[in-house]
Amino acid sequence: MTSVARIRKIEDPTDLIAKMDALREAVDAAIHTFRVQFDMTLVPDGMPGSPDPSNVLYGSSIALTNADVNYQYATVFEEKTAVDLTRSLFAMEDDETPSMEDMGDALNEIPNVAAGVWKAKREKVSEQYQLGLPIFLKGNSWITYFPRGVNAISQKMSGPKGESLQVILIWQYGIKSGGASQMTTNTEVSVSTRDRSIPIQVLKEAVKAVVDTCKIQMDLPLEVDPHPSDPRDTSVEYGSSIALTAENGGWQLAVMGSRVSCETLTRSLFAMEQDENPEMEDMADALSEIANVAAGVMKSSRAEAGQKVQLGLPLFMEGSGCIDFFASGIQGMAQTVRGNEGLEAHVILIWQEG
Repeated sequence: MTSVARIRKIEDPTDLIAKMDALREAVDAAIHTFRVQFDMTLVPDGMPGSPDPSNVLYGSSIALTNADVNYQYATVFEEKTAVDLTRSLFAMEDDETPSMEDMGDALNEIPNVAAGVWKAKREKVSEQYQLGLPIFLKGNSWITYFPRGVNAISQKMSGPKGESLQVILIWQYGIKSGGASQMTTNTEVSVSTRDRSIPIQVLKEAVKAVVDTCKIQMDLPLEVDPHPSDPRDTSVEYGSSIALTAENGGWQLAVMGSRVSCETLTRSLFAMEQDENPEMEDMADALSEIANVAAGVMKSSRAEAGQKVQLGLPLFMEGSGCIDFFASGIQGMAQTVRGNEGLEAHVILIWQEG
C-alpha cells in the first residue's frame, strides 16, 4: 500500500485508502469530462501510483477545500496530447499551432469541469467543497517537489489515438488550515458579503501578510515597493502558490523570486549557514511554508472584510509557472518586497473576473 503515494510518512493508512476511493471518483469524473467535452473515451492505464513527472510539460490544477480537508485536482499532459486536445476543443485545423493562451484555456477547462463533477460525487457522501481557480502550470517541478505533509496519488489514462495524461489527486494529511497559531485568529463571520473585494485592497492584504510572516517567522524585515505591477513583467525562478477559496469568489496567492532570493528565504527560515546551499526539497518546503502561513494571515484579514475563505495546498513552482500568462478571465497583480543583501521577492495575487 505504501507504494501508491509520494509520501514521507504514512500517518494513517486507513486515510490513504479513503484517498484511493476519492481518486477513483476523480478518474470517473475525468472520464465523464472527456466523453462530454471531446467525445473521447479514456481508459485507466495500469494501477494508481506516484505522479510520474517524466514527459509532463503542461498541466492544470484546481483547489477543492473545506474545513476538514484540502485537495488539489490536477490533470497533466505530455506536449503532443496537450496540443491535440487544444486543437480539438477549439476546432482548429490539424496543422494549426495553438498559442500558449489557447493551450492554457483548453487545459484549464478540463480540471475545472472534472472537479465540478467530482465535487458533486463527494456531496453524495456528505462532503461539501469550495472550488478554487483553475491554474495553468508549465513544467513538472510542482509534481516533483511537494512540501512536507503534502502527498499525491496518480492514475495514468490513455485515449483511443494514443492520448496520454495523468489524473492527480493531491492532499495534505491532517487538518491544517494554514498559518501559525500565534499569527492567525479564528475569526467568525456573522455577515456574509456578496460584493467582490477590490483587487488592490486584497493585494495590500496579501503583501502585508507576507511581510508580517517574514518578520515574525524569521525576524526578516521587508520593504514594500509602492507600485503594483503586472506579474508577467517580474523575473522569477522559483516560488509557491496557494488557493484561497470562497463561495463568492476566491484568490490565488503566490510568493516568487530569483533563485538567489529564494535560497536566502530558505536559509533564513531554516536557520542555515550563509554559505549553505539549500536542496530543492528544502526550498520547496520553505517557500510553501511562507506562502501557507501568509495565506493563513490573509484568511483572517479576509474574514474581517466579510469574506470567509478556506485555504488550499501550497504548490512549489520552478519557473514562472502560473504567471507566464493568464487564461481567459484570469487576472493578476504583483508587488515587490525587498530585504537586505539584495533579497527581492514578488507577492502575486491572481483572481477571476466575472
